[in-house]
Amino acid sequence: MKDKEPAVTEAEVAAKLAMLLLKMGFKVDSNHNSRVRTPDLIAEKKVDGLDYKIAIELKNSTDVNQAVRAGIDTLNNASKIKRYDKLLLLLMNNRSSGRKSVQLQNYLHNNPTNLEIINLEELEKWSESLPDEQTAKEFNEVIYYIKILSKKLIELVARNPDNLKQLEWRDLERTIAELFEGIGFKTTLTPSSKDGGKDVILECTIDEINKSYIIEIKHWRSGQKVGQNAVKEFTQVIFNEKREKGLFLSTYGFSNNYYESLTEKEKSVIRFGEQNKIVELCRTYEKINSGIWNPIGSLEDVLFANTVDLKG
Repeated sequence: MKDKEPAVTEAEVAAKLAMLLLKMGFKVDSNHNSRVRTPDLIAEKKVDGLDYKIAIELKNSTDVNQAVRAGIDTLNNASKIKRYDKLLLLLMNNRSSGRKSVQLQNYLHNNPTNLEIINLEELEKWSESLPDEQTAKEFNEVIYYIKILSKKLIELVARNPDNLKQLEWRDLERTIAELFEGIGFKTTLTPSSKDGGKDVILECTIDEINKSYIIEIKHWRSGQKVGQNAVKEFTQVIFNEKREKGLFLSTYGFSNNYYESLTEKEKSVIRFGEQNKIVELCRTYEKINSGIWNPIGSLEDVLFANTVDLKG
């Protein structure tokens, strides 16, 4: 009979993880505030002059789903207070990679794209892959020029809406992410291959309450209109991720029956905009950044002004 592998304590795992990170040049701080739900470890280092921060939560529970829910909740709350480049949930007693791919994939799909869930077996592998991820940040010069390009594209679209037709879909996503950041939102552009049903994540604080919205953008050069299925899927993402609302932008509009399959509850959390809304946002960005205009009302008012509200 095979001997049962001795259980490891949270302190032992935290110490091992801290050693791995210290070897990679991170400064590691432990958080043990019983009154405030904060991540167990915060790791930070400078990468090419920029701060790279990881929030890490350790969970040891026989109920994997409960552990994941609690861990993600803590990490999500932490990311609303402070920006992290990586959110890491380490499941201390879930060693089966096979089970992970089945049980935990939905959690990864419905949560921030910078979130990772790993177990003890994957810990070493994760630490080895981390330098590759940081290497991407070293090309901050490329990111700089992408932002410069996005700002120029905003200017061109604000000046002439027909310029939208010349943009590729990913260029438009980057441009819209840049304009929302310039308007005042905390903005996350999701990876093109793993966007989880949303292209841009927006966060802001209104009346001291943290709010989060998601944007889906369809820019088909064929001129195709968005139909029921895409709209329905987007509303499910809004609910699954517990966002305040979502804005669906389509440069070529929507089909005649695009909203017919939506329930009243779904209609309450989604707004729609076409080319005119994108152009309006570009012009708002230009006015704000030129210093000639300050928006009246909240960022939410700016986000949803002149969009289609199915409730109304």
